[in-house]
Amino acid sequence: MRTISMKVQNNELYVGSFKLQELATRYKTPLYVYDEKHIRHKLDVLKENFQSNKYECMTVYATKAFLCPYMMQIIHEYGMGLDSVSEGDLYIINRSGFPMEKVVLHGNNKTTSELKYAIKHHVGYIVVDHLEEIEELEKIAQEENTKVSILLRVNPGISAHTHEYIQTSLLSSKFGESIFDKDKIDKIVKKANESQYLTLLGFHSHIGSNIHQPKSFQDATSTLLNFMKDVEERNNCSFEVLNLGGGFGIQYTNEDTEIDLASMVKAITNTIDSFIDKYHLSLKKVMIEPGRSIVGDAGFTLYTVGGTKKTYGGKKYVFVDGGMTDNIRPALYQAKYSVDIANHVDENIQDKEIVDVVGPCCESGDIIVTDYPLTKVKENDVLVTYCTGAYGYSMSSNYNGMVRGAVIFVNNDHVHLTIRREEYEDLCRTMISTPIKRMFDCHSDMLYDLWTNKTKGIDHRFEKYHVPQLSQSVIKGSIFTMYSPNDFDLIEACKIALKEINLKELANFKVVLGLEGLRNLKCVEDIDILYNMGFRHAMVTWNEENKYATGAKSNPERGFTEEGIRLLKRMEQLGMIIDLAHLNEKSFYDALKVVNKNIIYSHGNVKKLCSHVRNVTDDQMKALKKVDGLLGLTLANNFVDKDENNQTLDRFLEHLKYAISIMGVDNVCFGFDFMDYLSDFPNSNLEEVKDATFAYRIIEGMQKIGLSEEDIDKICYQNFYRRYHDKIVMTSED
Repeated sequence: MRTISMKVQNNELYVGSFKLQELATRYKTPLYVYDEKHIRHKLDVLKENFQSNKYECMTVYATKAFLCPYMMQIIHEYGMGLDSVSEGDLYIINRSGFPMEKVVLHGNNKTTSELKYAIKHHVGYIVVDHLEEIEELEKIAQEENTKVSILLRVNPGISAHTHEYIQTSLLSSKFGESIFDKDKIDKIVKKANESQYLTLLGFHSHIGSNIHQPKSFQDATSTLLNFMKDVEERNNCSFEVLNLGGGFGIQYTNEDTEIDLASMVKAITNTIDSFIDKYHLSLKKVMIEPGRSIVGDAGFTLYTVGGTKKTYGGKKYVFVDGGMTDNIRPALYQAKYSVDIANHVDENIQDKEIVDVVGPCCESGDIIVTDYPLTKVKENDVLVTYCTGAYGYSMSSNYNGMVRGAVIFVNNDHVHLTIRREEYEDLCRTMISTPIKRMFDCHSDMLYDLWTNKTKGIDHRFEKYHVPQLSQSVIKGSIFTMYSPNDFDLIEACKIALKEINLKELANFKVVLGLEGLRNLKCVEDIDILYNMGFRHAMVTWNEENKYATGAKSNPERGFTEEGIRLLKRMEQLGMIIDLAHLNEKSFYDALKVVNKNIIYSHGNVKKLCSHVRNVTDDQMKALKKVDGLLGLTLANNFVDKDENNQTLDRFLEHLKYAISIMGVDNVCFGFDFMDYLSDFPNSNLEEVKDATFAYRIIEGMQKIGLSEEDIDKICYQNFYRRYHDKIVMTSED
């Protein structure tokens, strides 16, 4: 069970040139350690033996075993792919710079958000689980106007001879469709073949995990090849990809059979080669998805012994500082492990005690090993548990307030820290430690979204999409705006959108009705019609040049026209909020020569920190402050920073701090401009605050940078509300 680089010297266990006891002291325990040389040996075995001259062989590392950027670098170095099972996986993989075209997405209940993320970031293969999912995927692909390569997950009904919880291909499994349900399979194939956006390249199967019998894989391979041939003949089509999944076992204890990985993968390719020769299949690529067999026996966990105890009933316990929080498998699967005392490994000692090694959690199931023969143990010894490289860290938790240990890779005489040890502060990082606060969002494209969906025949958009988000959000008020594109009946569109709003499910929610651009306002007098409909806010332009003024992306020398000045004066007479967002600088200053109250710049950031055309200069901020105007900071990612790596909440908070330094806390607010629901606009928001449900993170960030509770409340809500509470035309209290 020891790794390739492990050795015993003077009764002490080493990995590479490092004593395990020294690593435990340096990085603290529990500590996850990977022998990089061992991992690379496994990858070499796969690269050398999983190959054929008849088709491409692709090893796809199963990230659920263990995922971190450094591991992905190694996989990429070997030219292999990755599999993923969630949007979180995809986010980590994409953030790490791994080529997304080499990624396979799995899952039996993929969310719309996950599928959209996969399509947007050009994931290589999406494994479709069932008929309803293929229908949802086609809809999203059509909306994104993108072709998607898919595989269909099927159950061959092969028994993997492993723990029932990790058998995944039985006919009662939650994964995939049965190969015996021919009608459903044919329906899915037909659906894919008729689609302009989906390309069904082949099939995927995974029969289970920690399998030691080569025959299980050979049986599955033969069954699937026969199945593919049958489907091709029935549907008059061909398939070029077969993904056989993973599940190759490792030796956890002396009772386990040590598999020959090279022979295992050769048996698979030999089975396929002979089948191709016999039936002339058009197979071009075969994938396997090993995870455990690559990292499982390459990793181990170090613990510090806290003491021992012998019960009245005669049970001997060894207490260590970790357990089910860093390795849940013994409790979940009754998994067996081998252990040693790393700092005195005397392999000649025959007189060993039978002990249970247990952790500190308030659970009887907090066990490492039971009834295990171990040399005499004393306090502060270092205990090593072998073969924890797969699913140890991946399935770890903070149960009982435990922090996750560090993860290190050892390569001969070098240690690479890949995941730092958690601190107690990390336990509170996602917790809201103060009462829920209120936020007012000074720019939401709500009306445009409601109108757009209504014109597509989609009803109840507000109740089905926006209410679930806002009901879970700290946002308790918003300016709902109507964007005004070309060739657009502004007044009629507003009427349609307003009928879609129903606030009854939102507690104490307040709405100001607004207009994002007036290019389609036929004449100045029509602003009265919109005012009488309830609109109390307007921007004169979007980014374009119109008959009233000039937008940010148009002629910088052109400002307000005479008609535009007349429009400003009428808006001022009506008491409307005059929004200077989207104006170019000349129009911005032209407006301030005419009006000097009810001024807001609803969504933009600081130009000194990000030179986006829609961000404001220091002088513009000073001019806004002079008229007691508001600057609403926005979450649009390319307004925060041009560098994608800096499009973070921390960087957004730098904009906030800078704006406060120029304008003070009384003249700053937020105009989030969420775009998670606007398929027409590719511009997106910060990943950390990608929709309304994550707005609380801004409050936490403001607390973190030291703003007082009073100042946070001002910026989040009161600065806007105290000025414009009389402009609110809709509340859920009505």
